[in-house]
This record gives sequence, structure tokens and C-alpha cells, in this order.
Amino acid sequence: MPIYESEETSQDALDELRRYHTCQECGGQLAVFYDADAHKAFLACTDWPRTQHEGIEREVNRYEKEGLASLNIETRRELMTEEYGEVKTKALDKYMSAVTLTKPQAKEILVSVYPDAPIEEIARAVLLCASYGLNPLMKHVFLIPFNKGKSNESWVTVIGIKAKRLLASRRDSYGYIDGTPKVMNKQMQMDTFGVYDPDKVWAIAKGKDPKTGAEAVGYGFWPSNVEPKGTDKGNSKFNMAFIRAESQMLDRLRPGEMPIGIDVMPEMAADTAIEGEYKMVDKNTGEILGGEPERKTEHWCEEHNRAFEKKTKGAAVWYAHRDGDSWCNENGKKAIKEEPEQEVLIETEEVDAPESELDFDPAWLTESLKTVNWKDGTVKSYLKNIYQAETKGAVVEIVAGLNREQREDFFKEIQSKLAGRNYVT
Repeated sequence: MPIYESEETSQDALDELRRYHTCQECGGQLAVFYDADAHKAFLACTDWPRTQHEGIEREVNRYEKEGLASLNIETRRELMTEEYGEVKTKALDKYMSAVTLTKPQAKEILVSVYPDAPIEEIARAVLLCASYGLNPLMKHVFLIPFNKGKSNESWVTVIGIKAKRLLASRRDSYGYIDGTPKVMNKQMQMDTFGVYDPDKVWAIAKGKDPKTGAEAVGYGFWPSNVEPKGTDKGNSKFNMAFIRAESQMLDRLRPGEMPIGIDVMPEMAADTAIEGEYKMVDKNTGEILGGEPERKTEHWCEEHNRAFEKKTKGAAVWYAHRDGDSWCNENGKKAIKEEPEQEVLIETEEVDAPESELDFDPAWLTESLKTVNWKDGTVKSYLKNIYQAETKGAVVEIVAGLNREQREDFFKEIQSKLAGRNYVT
């Protein structure tokens, strides 16, 4: 049956489908016709009067398959710098366009991006990246903490939906049919499940292998009364339902290409979890849980009732969060609220401390690393990956060998961890 105009599908929506889909049976263009008996418009093959071809399909596009890899290198570098800072971006730049990663390369990236993650979770993610040709810098793989800072802190490895599309398309391209993913209305739910559930947003996704003609269908839902995380980045209830349905469909269409036991989630929701605003992740579904973020005693935005995110650029550190298309900056708000007296700054020439002397307190460094539970091996891996430091000798000696900018950047990282240790993120 052709796709008819309905409460969910307007004539404008039919025209939008016409522009990006083709006839499922012959691959020809589509047209919107008018059914005089039903008094409704419908979408079908342009040759409908003769062939009665009625199904539609759309091949997965490049951005859906490749995600960040579809962007030019300059844009990718800008996004990485914004997220990781200049120091990490410079260290990881060589892996930005890597199609496949060796285990040592994947480990270098994951240790740098997730320095707090336990070794066993890093190892799991390394194996996933190396086995399936995935790259964390391309938003394929995420390591997400839950119950952070508590005795039962744990981590979970998830993949983004774009990674799943990439895996599904490597053997051959595939397509979406019948205008899916789309929301299932009451009648569709009754026809499929025999019952209508008004408390959930249900979605359906249908896929097709153009070579074999094999088709697969998947269903997914999201609670109607729950706002998903990452809405400020474009996520929505419908999007969550669509992704769950599409994920199930891809598992059925390309079962041999999909990793077993790894959860999938939209990239914007994973990013929100990594920013540390929410309490935990459901290990069974990979979804962010915990409702409203818990209040922190510092780096908290009163106006928007949310935590500021830590941002770095070189040795500079500041706190801000997105507010629509702009940024809300903590320093700007404090300046307005506190109105501090202006200081008179006298410019002096900055000279590095002599090699024989330390320009930091080694006792403070040792005690601070114990407080944030950074063991020597973890610290050395971090210093090697972020600053390309030589890791022979004691930690104090290695830190003393960094240049002043690197030391300041490292100390600010420690101070940030000390400040956030007592908070649930």
C-alpha cells in the first residue's frame, strides 16, 4: 500500500520523503499523487499508474555511516581542540584520520581521553577498537563512568549509533525502507503488538540489503514522560526511540558484523554523560540515568541549574557550559556577581626555575596523587601520552623534567580532580 497523507504525515512530509527516497522496486523517482476516492494524497513511484510500484527506500548516506570522518581534517581538529584542549589534540592528531588502529594505538588514545578509567575497561575498549576497526576520536567508542567518586564506582563501554551504521555498511551498503525510522501510531502498534501503549513513544525501523533483497525490522521505545539526556545537543524522545529501533534492525540485518554485549547510544547522550552531569548509566541499555544533576558546591551555574564544564586550552583552564548556540562562562558571571577590585598587574620576565631546583612542592604532589587515587603507573602513562615525557624514574623526577607550561597544565588537572573528588558526577 502506498504511503498516504495522515495526521502524522502531511503533504509537505510526503514531498520531503519524495526528495530523499526512491522507488523500492525499480529504483526510480517518486511522485505525490491524489486519490480522488479517499480524498488524500499519497506517495508512490512516478510510474505508479502503469506499474503500481508503491514501496520507498533510502540508501544510508555518507554522514550517517562515517560521522566525524565525513568532515574535513581542519573541522575535525577544531572539534577535538574544543573537547580535549590543544595539548591532547596535538598528541593525538596523528590518529585523527586512522581507519584502523593497532592495540597500542587504541590504548594510547583511550588512556589519554579517559585517564580515570580502570585498566580492565581500557583493555576491553582496546580489544573492541582493534577487532572492529573503530576509533574513539571518531565518536565510535565511549567509556562512561557511573557512581563516580563512590566506593562502587564502575565504568561501561558503549558504541555510538554511527559506529554501528559503519559496521553494517562495510560489507556492502544498505537502505532504509518505508520511510523509516518513524514513530508508530496507535493503529500501527495495534496491528504489530495487538495492544496500544500510550506511556511509550514507539518507533519502527526497516532495513534492506539491496544485493540479496533481505529485509529486517526493529522496534524501540522511550518513556513518554522522561526527557532523555543530551537534549541541548539535539537529542529527543523520538531520537532515542528511533535509535533503539535502528540498532535492533541493524543487529538483524548484519548479525555477523556487530559486536556482542556492547550497548549502543546516540553520540550526544554519550557526550553528556562524559561531561559528568549525571549519576549513572544503565548497564543493560547504555542509557543515562539519574534525573536532575546533583548540586555541586563550586563550578555550578545558578542561572541554568547545571554544572559548568571544564575547558582547557594549553595551560589555560576555565569553566563554561553551552546555552543554546552560545556559551555561558563561569568567570563572566563571577565578575558580574562579585565585582572584585581591579588588580594592578606588573609585567615581569618569566624565567624557568634552575634545573637543580624544584618550582613545586614534591610533598604536595605525592599527597595529592594519593588523594585522587592516581597510582604511579597511571600517572606515568598520562604524562607519556599527554606530554610525551620520558617515564623512567620517580614521578616527582618526571614532573620536574616537564617544561613550565606542561607542569602548570598537569597541576591544574590534579587540582580539578581534588576539587571534584567529593562530588557525584
